[in-house]
Formats: sequence, structure tokens, C-alpha cells
Amino acid sequence: MEENKNNQTLLQAENIINRHMLWAMAAASFPIHLVDTIGLIFIQNDLIKQLSRLYGFDYDKNVGKTLVSTIITSSTAKGVSLLFGKNKVVDRFTFVLLAGAFTYGIGRLFITYFEQGISLIDIDFKKGEELFSDLFDVGKGKAEDILDKD
Repeated sequence: MEENKNNQTLLQAENIINRHMLWAMAAASFPIHLVDTIGLIFIQNDLIKQLSRLYGFDYDKNVGKTLVSTIITSSTAKGVSLLFGKNKVVDRFTFVLLAGAFTYGIGRLFITYFEQGISLIDIDFKKGEELFSDLFDVGKGKAEDILDKD
């Protein structure tokens, strides 16, 4: 019975991530830079909030904002290398792709911690940077699949 509950929770968590990926990609497609960035921060904080509640952890908005900022800051090198690849031009398509990949990576990282019983306050992102990098790459593939469908 416990395994069935765990599978159900994981399925719900995956649905939350997928929904937030779509919202993040939609926000990133908005042509006004400040508006798209504020939208992404709001969406990613909501993602953490919903996952926290699903796994029974308290959510603190300030901690959530700090965690999202920490993740994005620690992953900036990867994002910048994707943004300024061969053609040195930042285009909206790439930004949409990155928004989806970051959102997926953030969601999966939190699921990994929550599945281990680690709360928001106890998360050590130094240890999670490599995992986030791998999750970001998976998220990039998922975001590309979403864009290919449209």
C-alpha cells in the first residue's frame, strides 16, 4: 500500500512539473524581457510551493525565492553557454527552451530531495549542482519535445 501511495505522489509531482514547464515556456515567449522574467520567478516559486505541499513540507515564500535564485545563479554558466552558442544571438526560441529546462530541473531536484525526506531549509545545493545539471539536460530534451509538437 505504501508503494502505491509513493507512486501516486510521484505521478502527481510529475504532473505539477509538466504543467509548470508549459507555463514557464509560455511566460518566456512573452516579448517583454522584464515581464517574462518576473513570470518565470513566480511560476518556479509556485512549482516549489506545490511540490512542498504535496510532500507535506512547509513552504516559505522567502526561502523559495532564495532557492530559485540560488539554483539559477549556480546554473548560469550552463544557461549562458546555451544562449550564446555558435551564433552569439539570443533568440526567443532559446529562451523558451531554457525556461522549460530550468523549470523541469528545479522540479525534479526538489522531488529528489523531498523523496529523501529533506525539507526546504535543509537542502544543500552545493551537493545538488551536478544533479541539477543532469536534470537540466533532461529538461532541455523535454522542452524540445514540447516545442516540436507545436
